[in-house]
Formats: sequence, C-alpha cells, structure tokens
Amino acid sequence: MDFSLTAEQELLKKEARHFLDAEFPKKLVKEIEASESGYSPELWRKMADLGWLGLVIPEQYGGVGGSLMDLAIILEEIGKTACPMPFFSTVVMGVLPVLEGGSEDQKKSMLPSVAQGNMLLTMAATEHETDLEPEHMTTRARRKRDGFSVTGSKVFVPYAHVADLMFVVARTGSVRREGKGISILIVPKGAEGTRLTHLAVIGGERQFEVDFERVHVATRDVIGFVDCGWKIVGSILQKAVALQCVQAVGVMQQELSLTAEYTSKRVQFGRPIGSFQAVQHRLADMLTDVEGARWTTYLAVDRLTKGAPAAREVAVAKAWTGDACQRVAYGAQHLHGGIGMDMEYDLQYYFRWARSLELNLGPAWTHLPLIEPVIRG
Repeated sequence: MDFSLTAEQELLKKEARHFLDAEFPKKLVKEIEASESGYSPELWRKMADLGWLGLVIPEQYGGVGGSLMDLAIILEEIGKTACPMPFFSTVVMGVLPVLEGGSEDQKKSMLPSVAQGNMLLTMAATEHETDLEPEHMTTRARRKRDGFSVTGSKVFVPYAHVADLMFVVARTGSVRREGKGISILIVPKGAEGTRLTHLAVIGGERQFEVDFERVHVATRDVIGFVDCGWKIVGSILQKAVALQCVQAVGVMQQELSLTAEYTSKRVQFGRPIGSFQAVQHRLADMLTDVEGARWTTYLAVDRLTKGAPAAREVAVAKAWTGDACQRVAYGAQHLHGGIGMDMEYDLQYYFRWARSLELNLGPAWTHLPLIEPVIRG
C-alpha cells in the first residue's frame, strides 16, 4: 500500500516541524511542565492561526476541512517535540465526538470557537478499575424533569482544569454489552458539584481525577441520542488509539535520532561506539521497531480516513507500538549510559512520554484479544 504524502501534506509536515522546532525549545517545555496551566496559551493561539486546531473541522464551521491523515501528520511531529499541550484532548477527544454525534446547534456553538483557539475540550471516560467497557461504567446520570443529575468519578481526564467543556461518558439507563444505556453529557468548566484532583503522572501532560456529585446537565447538553452514546465513544476511542500510536511513532523516531547521533560522537577505545557491531545491532533493532510501528499505525489511520473497517488494524498498531515504544526507550537509555538518566538531557522527555503513551488507552496486552477473534474468524 502506498503511504506517500501528497504535496499539501508534505508542506504541512514541513511547516509543523519548523514551527515546533522554533517555538518549543526544551527550555520552554520544562517551564510549561512546571507551570500551573500545563500549556502555553500564547502558543495555543499561534496553533489556531496556523489552522491546526481546526484541521479536521469542516470549513462551514470555521475549520480547514482536513482529514484524519492530516491530523496524524501533526501528531507525529508533536511526538518528536514532546511538548505538553491540550491538543489531543481538544481536537481528538473533543472535536471528533461533536463531528460524529453533535447536533447542528452544538457544532455551530463549539467548533468555530475551538478553531479560533477560544475553547478547550476534553473527554472523561476512564474510571477506577474498569477497562472502558460500557457494562462496567459506574458513573450514572439520573434523569430529572429538566435534565440529568450526574454522580460518579472519572480518572486520567486530560487538562480538566482548563477545559471549557468536558464530555462525560455515563450510564443513563440499563447498560447492555453493546453499549445501549450509555450517553455523552456536556459538563461546563466549574459546574457546581465537580471536584478536580491533580494526578501525578510520568508524562508531561496534565491529568486529573474528576468527582461528580449530583452535577446538573440540561437535556439539550447531550451529544447524540440519550442511551445511544456508546457508538460514538467506541468510534472515537478507535480513532484516538490509532492517532496516539502516531504520536508514539514521533517519540520513538526522536529517541532513535538522539541515540544515533550520540553513538556516532561518543568515543571509547579510540573510536565512536557506534562503530561497534553490538551497538549497531541495537540501533538496527530500534529502527525495526520504529518502522514497524510507523507502517502498522499509518495503515490503521489510512483505513479510518477512508471510513473502512479498522478494528483489527488499530489493535495490531497499538499492540505492536505499545511494546515497541518501550523497547526503543530502553534501548536509547542503555546506549546513552549515564547521561541518559540526566534530567538536563533531552532524552528524559521522550522516555517519560513513551511510558505514558504505552499505558494510555490500554497497554499492548489489552489489545491482543481484539486481534485473535478476527484471525480465527
């Protein structure tokens, strides 16, 4: 299959690389990680001006009208930079659900604001001790005369402290395995009854536990139909897994590049250590992992972009990339030796991101069972 980029996509990739290299030096990344907001509002505006925030938003709602493949190109470059920002939570976990299930009024009220950089979004789906299966969800939205009352807890909600709107996945009826009884409810920032607890995570992005205690949600603030939200959630999670794998490819590529450069300059026994066969073998293994992750991932994104069935391709991409990401990270650390553990050296950003991406949306072993039934069938 031909994965060659179009001329427009090549230009987008080059533009993204130039912007991220210029605007996100590691000194700034360190400052952003230590800041209260966990991102740079100024650079967020610049991304809006470049059209990134509206990349997959149709032109009629103020966006660019691009594809998932275009979005993948941006996310790979973001992975190479390891820059913390609410891009994934807003554009992937926020915009895509609105596009797939939002009403016309919801699209008109949210999408232009996102494209202009004036609105941040996030999704609250994961819970304690659950595997993102609908029948295991415990957060409940009880029907009231004027809407719903939401009670429950969600964990690992990205950028919940700055998101203007949070899409909460909750039970609104008797839940069946296929997802009937699950709805997506829109909770605004600072809604009465919400409590946020910052979670210390290894990656640079902000993650929160969010507790809901009888939070009121109006009837109109439901994405899609009541009790029929899981179809949207399942579709978004599939796209999110594939696009996160692309981000991981960027992280892996940068780890490999840093390691190849270091081993070509680090001299031991009178010669660069990169000239030793054992080191070359390790670098070759890392390259195999990077390229394997790249092509399995882009195959999944390509099928999703075309609207083709992609469950198996997404599961293969995540299963391979999740483990490969760790092998590349550990290989980079071993070949760097002591300097790889220095928090002033760039490699530590990518090691932490690799671990975070491997665990988010399910580690590799949780996706392997999704492949096996398809093979047997």
